[in-house]
Amino acid sequence: MANAKEQAVKDALLKRALGYEYEEKIIEARKDGSQRMRIVKKHVPPDPRAAERVFLLMKTGRW
Repeated sequence: MANAKEQAVKDALLKRALGYEYEEKIIEARKDGSQRMRIVKKHVPPDPRAAERVFLLMKTGRW
């Protein structure tokens, strides 16, 4: 169980270090009372601090 959690943390840190995209669903109300759902792509830029942490962990062999 601990290995799965450790791997999940590593995956999340690496994802944050590299940046990623995700889709967000937005429900909009129209003037006529109906609703419309839009899917919007969002971008999270790479995080330099996370990249530095990943680099240091890989460099020391603790990754």
